[in-house]
Amino acid sequence: MTTTMLRSRLESRWNSLKYLDNNSKIDLITMLTQSLKSSGKRKKISASEFYGIWGNDGMTDEEFIETLRAERTFNQEIVEL
Repeated sequence: MTTTMLRSRLESRWNSLKYLDNNSKIDLITMLTQSLKSSGKRKKISASEFYGIWGNDGMTDEEFIETLRAERTFNQEIVEL
């Protein structure tokens, strides 16, 4: 996202928030401050934690892909013009 786009989004949100009463603004500041303090405490997840998540169902990769393709459904109705 470009700086200009981000600035535009912030200004849009400010236009909604600037009419809040002072207590609500203080509460919002508190929430934002807490989110900054806790943002560094996120648990990092390794991709290796997802290894084998699908389990061993005995299918080869090709069989699995074919099963997925066979079970796809489409909800678009084609209308002739």
